[in-house]
Formats: sequence, C-alpha cells, structure tokens
Amino acid sequence: MTTPSPTRRYPSLRRTEAETRAAALTVDAVEVELDLTAPDAATFGSRTTLRFSSRAPETFVDFRGEELTEATLNGRPVPPERWQAGRLALDGLAAENTLVVAGRMAYSSDGEGLHRHVDPADGATYLYAMSFLDAAPRWFACFDQPDLKARYRFAVTAPPEWTVLGNGPSEPAGPGRWTLVPPEPLSTYFVTLVAGPYASVTAEHDGIELGFHVRASLRRELEAEAPDLVEVTARSFDFYHRLFGVRYPFGEYHQAFVPDFNAGAMENPGCVTFRDSFVYRGRATDAERAGRASVIAHEMAHQWFGDLVTMRWWDDLWLNESFAEYMGHRCCTDATRYPVWTEFGIRRKNWGAVADQAPSTHPVAGTGAVDAAAALQDFDGISYAKGAAVLRQLVAYLGDDVFVAGLRTYFTRHAFGNAEFAELIACWTDAGAVDLEAWAAAWLRTAGMDTLDVAPAATGAVVTVTGPDGGPSPRPHALTVAGVDAAGAVTPLVDLVLRGDAAPIAVPDGTVLVVPDGTDATWARVRFGADGWSDVAAVLPTVEDEAVLVVVHNAVRDAVRDATLDPAVALDLVTASLAGVQPEVLVTVVLGATSALAGPYSPVAERPERLARLHALALAVVDSSPAGSDRQLAGFRQAVASSADVDRLRAWAAGHDLPPGLALDSELTWTVVERLVELTGDDAVLDRTLAQDSSSSAAVHAARARAARPTAAAKEEAWRLLTQPSEVSAYEVYATAEGFFRAGQEELTAPYVERYFAEIGATAEFRRGWALGRVAGLAFPHLAADARTVALAERALAGDLPDPVRREVVDGLDLLRRAVASLERFAG
Repeated sequence: MTTPSPTRRYPSLRRTEAETRAAALTVDAVEVELDLTAPDAATFGSRTTLRFSSRAPETFVDFRGEELTEATLNGRPVPPERWQAGRLALDGLAAENTLVVAGRMAYSSDGEGLHRHVDPADGATYLYAMSFLDAAPRWFACFDQPDLKARYRFAVTAPPEWTVLGNGPSEPAGPGRWTLVPPEPLSTYFVTLVAGPYASVTAEHDGIELGFHVRASLRRELEAEAPDLVEVTARSFDFYHRLFGVRYPFGEYHQAFVPDFNAGAMENPGCVTFRDSFVYRGRATDAERAGRASVIAHEMAHQWFGDLVTMRWWDDLWLNESFAEYMGHRCCTDATRYPVWTEFGIRRKNWGAVADQAPSTHPVAGTGAVDAAAALQDFDGISYAKGAAVLRQLVAYLGDDVFVAGLRTYFTRHAFGNAEFAELIACWTDAGAVDLEAWAAAWLRTAGMDTLDVAPAATGAVVTVTGPDGGPSPRPHALTVAGVDAAGAVTPLVDLVLRGDAAPIAVPDGTVLVVPDGTDATWARVRFGADGWSDVAAVLPTVEDEAVLVVVHNAVRDAVRDATLDPAVALDLVTASLAGVQPEVLVTVVLGATSALAGPYSPVAERPERLARLHALALAVVDSSPAGSDRQLAGFRQAVASSADVDRLRAWAAGHDLPPGLALDSELTWTVVERLVELTGDDAVLDRTLAQDSSSSAAVHAARARAARPTAAAKEEAWRLLTQPSEVSAYEVYATAEGFFRAGQEELTAPYVERYFAEIGATAEFRRGWALGRVAGLAFPHLAADARTVALAERALAGDLPDPVRREVVDGLDLLRRAVASLERFAG
C-alpha cells in the first residue's frame, strides 16, 4: 500500500480529544525502526509497532508522513483512505491490540521532527529529533499527547561511522545498526534521536555516564568548554539529588549541542538537546557562561519536573517550565560558581513583564489551552519568568522546608506518571501548607501585574500596591523595602507582607529614594512616588547594590513602555549612571535595552543623535573597564552595533585600533562586519569574511548582514526569503528577519511595512509551528511607530491569520501602540 499524504495542514489535538483517547487507551510498548542510510535523500523510512489496550471500539493514531506504505491492526490491513490530515482512523479495536504503521517521513529544516543539517564547514550531515509540542508524528507514528506514556525501543540503521544517541543507552547491533531502549516510560513530546558524525567528550559522575556532543567542526571548541560543562553538570546533579531526595532515574545523561535548534534546549530524558551556540566559537564572558549554566540546570530540573512527573495536559505546562526556571536559577546560584539571580531579574523578569502586560497575557496555571497549538503560544515569559518569580514568593509563603517536602512527596507519589496542579497542591498540604488554595487563586490563576509605589507620609512613607486594573490586589507580596541615601548606600528598612492595600514605614533621615521591592523578590511593576525619577537620577550613578539596580532599571524600561517616563529622560538616566555599573550582565542588558530609546521610542529625525549618545556611552564603558575584561567586551560589542563611523569600523574589521586587551575572533569579527555592511552595503567585505569562515554560524551572520544592506535590491531579495518557500535553514531565515527593518533605513523599508501585514499570514502555507510564529515576530516592523502602522496591524487582525502569526501580531501591535503613545505624549 502506497499513498501520498492527502494534506499538509494538520488539525491540532484538542484537549477533549486527548481526554477521550486517554480514557480509552493504555499504551504498553512502542517499537520504532528507522532507516537513515540515505541522509541526503528527502525522506527516510520509519516503521512503528504500537502495542496497546483499548476500552473503546475506535480511536486514531497520529502519523504525519509523506507516504503511508503499511498499516495493519491486529494483522488486518487498515484502509489507506482512513489516513487523513495526519491521523489514521482505527476501528474494530480489541482489548489488546498491535498496530503497525510504516511510511516515508520528510527530513525537516525547521528544527522540528527529524531535522537535517549539512555543515557547510565540512559537508557532513547531522540529524536530531525534536518531538515537542506535536512534532513527534513527523518522524514516527504515535498517540501524541503527554498522558499516554509508553516504553520505547528504537532500532536505527545509519551510516556506520555515525554516532547514534537517544533517550536510552545506544547499543551496537551490527555494522551501521544500533538499538536504544530507554529505561523508563516516556511521553511522546520528549522522545529524541541524535545521529551523525558528532564529536564527543565523555565523563562520569556519581555513577552517571555523561556525554557531550557537537558537530565535528566544533570539536576543538567543545574540548575547550568541556571542563566547565562537566563541572556545572556534576554540581547540578549533586544539588538536585540532595534537594529532591530522588535520584536521577533515566540512566545515562547526554547533552547534545545541535545546529538550527529553535529553543535554548529541550529536556529529553537522558539526551538533552541544546542550541550549539552554547559551544562558543569566540570569546565568551562569565555572564554568558552563567547563562549557559542556568540552561543546563534548567533542563536537568526537567528530569524531575516534566520527565519523571509529567503534566496531564498542556494547561499545566507551568508544572514544567516555571519550576525548571526557578530551580535552574536556584541550583546555579547555590551549587555552581555562577550566581544568576541578577541575570534572572534584569533579563528574564523583563521578558515576563512584557508578556504579562500584553493583551495575550494569561494566568501562570490553568492557561485554558483548548488544543496543543494554543498551548504553544503560552510558552512565553509568563510560563517561565513570572512562574519562577511567583515560586520565589511561594517559598517565602510556605517556608523552604514545607516547599521541598511537598515536592519530594509529589515526585514519589506520581513517579513516571502524570499529574495536575491540584495533585501538587495536595502534596504541599500534606507537608503542612495552610490555605494554599487562596494563595494559588491569587497568584497562579490571575493574570497581569500589580504596581508597587511609595508616597510620603507623616511616619516617612507609605508603600502601596494596586492590581492590574488599578483597584485592590488580592496577592500577598512578601518583600523588603529599602532606602538609598545620597551616596548610593542601600539600607533595608522593613520586611513585610503587603496584602492588597498600603503599609506605612519609617524612613531614616538622609534617605533619598525608597525602593518598594529592595531585593527584587516579588512580581510587580515598581514606581517611586510623584518625584521618583528625580530621586532616581540623584542616587543611581552611585548605587552598587545589584538588586536595587535591577529593580530601578526594570522600572525605567517599564515606565517608558507605559508612556509615563519620557524616553529622553530615560536616556539621560542611563547615560549618567551606566558607566559606573560593574556587573557585566547589567551592562550588557541595559545597553541593549537602551537601543529602543534610539529606535521605536524616538522620533525618526532624532534617532541618529540618540544612537550617537548610546555609542558614546558604550565607549565610556569600554574606557572605564580593565583591559581584557568581560565588561570591556560587553561595551565594545554595543559600541560596534551603534557606530556610524565607517572608517573606524573598517579599521576594527582589519584588527586595527582595537581597545587594549581586545582581539578579534570569528564571532567578534562578524559583529563588526555586520554593522559595516549595514552602513555601506559592501559585499566585498562580506565575501572576504565568508571566505575565511565557512561555518554555519557564518552563514547566519551573513544572512543578517545581507538583509541589512541599505539597497532596494537587497531588501527585495531578503523579503523573498521571508515570504516565499526556500531550502534555506530556519536560522538563516530568522537572521534575515532580524536584519530587515533597521534604524536609519526607514525610507527604504517603508513599502514593506504594509507588505508585512498583507503577506505574513500566507507564510503558513509553507511554514508551521515554531518557525511560523518566530519569523512573524522577528520581522514585525516595530520601527514604523506611527498611527498608519497601527491601523495596518488592526486591519490584519480583523482578517484571517493563522494562530501563531496572530499571536505575534497581537503582541507586536501592543508594543507598537505603546511606542506611539510615548511619541504622542513626549515628542508631539
């Protein structure tokens, strides 16, 4: 039997369908046979045998192949016409069933299903499987939902010189043949395979075999990074074993750094996949390594949160992501040499704050995802950063002993199964939590951000809290109020739990600024009273306390977005203070965020002058940093990105006139070349750099640079890549979207603003999943901040847009409206 797939448009699994199928089926075993012996072909062979029991006469199995070549149920052929829209309908089910489904599956280039990457450095082919969220049926037949776990067995045939990895130990079964048997049941969404001529470093810790894998062209870089990777991995295992009281249950632990990966990483049990940019080709700062460490610890936390105990439906995805986010930062800070709560505050919390104030905001828990596609839209800053911040509040509310005891009960009670939010609450209640339902209702089942503010009072000051709608808030905020004096010294004033109204506090003489959340402990917008910004300006240049710096700079960004702080004043605040800030992560994030003040929050005519101020600030950071320091490198990167001096950029690109202690490596070279090409359109320098660096990373840099060239022909070429099908890798398409709309090119790109809203929805004809939404988000014309663009976005939303594109346009429009409101108020 051979029949082509009747359609490429697949329905998303609805929650009601998943509940019906879960009530009817128990999946005992899944055996997958893969033929990867022709990795340069368009398709590969996949044959799946599913053994399951049924309590209903009919169901369906998910299969999104190119061809269906075999389908038998209990030895009887399944009519091929029952394969429609990625589902194979089954009837006549017995109590015990054996289903065989075989076909030809397409290799992907979008980072989902079985992704294929040909490394331009050496022409070698690399594969990895990404089964999240509903991509598993793109490489094997399955009952694709999180609560139908099964035991798996893989038989893989591939070129004999390859490495083959998966969720269980890889055992040779003859030349070019491997068998993999994961030790415990798995949900479909974290089943994986990694195959190709990968380079590897192995180690062992506490009886656990560790493996680190990367493309052969990055072997040297992996070997250089391996000591840090091993140390972070080992210390994280020790931390989680101590804290949870449950040992890692999935056998070996491989970490594969793979090309074109959409997310930061994926928590596949026993074989975590990461984007390979974490294996640094150039110099990396301690803050960047800290960020990598937090991702490693985050994915390891998932081995318990998500893999050992899995959410029953995507509605409870916070049981995965919020906990992994919180635990990853806690683990890094407590167990490794990388304290990362400052990074969490300045980078991750701001990401979550933007999401929580957007029209698409949603509760942390119980997101109401009616289908898997809707759930994908909620993998955002709320599920990660807000959820983690709320968990910090929960620890303060419960006490750490009760918090951890409840988690230990949860892991043992629901091991290798599925659970819901109510079952976790029950475990905490058994551990001694009181009135947790009320706390959860206030924090986890509501959306939006409260606002903390201060006002003068006879006793000194009053700290107030209001809800997202401006009324009383039901959320209890456990926080520390701090005072800052004229010399920048920070003094804790009082620890309190603010419950919905206001709290008077005593303020010592000499206090200039009262910070309502002085340790960055809660989840709320922060303001500083009627004269707050002048008070901030008076003390910010001398403040060294990292938590206060995080709170203040987040408040500045939020107030600019809220059109309550003039972007010009915000630029003055940052310019007057940042050159004295020492932590590199703060310098990097604040400098990067300041670029918006020279972009969408600036009148077009004023953008060059503001960019020049940003450039001068970046150079001041370079000049005030020790030679060779991470801080110097952070300042230099931003100095390059904001430079308008072509001659200086050409000198830097040639390695001349660099600040003392800095040397060009491949990545820093591309940073300079990208900006130079953006200003000049110089294809010659682009071609020379590509001739010296043939890596896939170079191809991505080159794609971004080509899209940024200031010519009509370059923009049209880039636009075709964004809006028409091609064989270009997803990363190169993303880079093209990033490079398209650039400050200083507003007149050149003006025709494409209307074209974006007219054409971006049609990209769903050839893109899907993550890539569909990501390209739409990256290409959104934020720089065209005016009423016309708002009207175009509103008109597009009134029409028919695919859900991933609609979400990006909704969120993009929200930010656009904020920029327009700011311009109307402060530049009108």
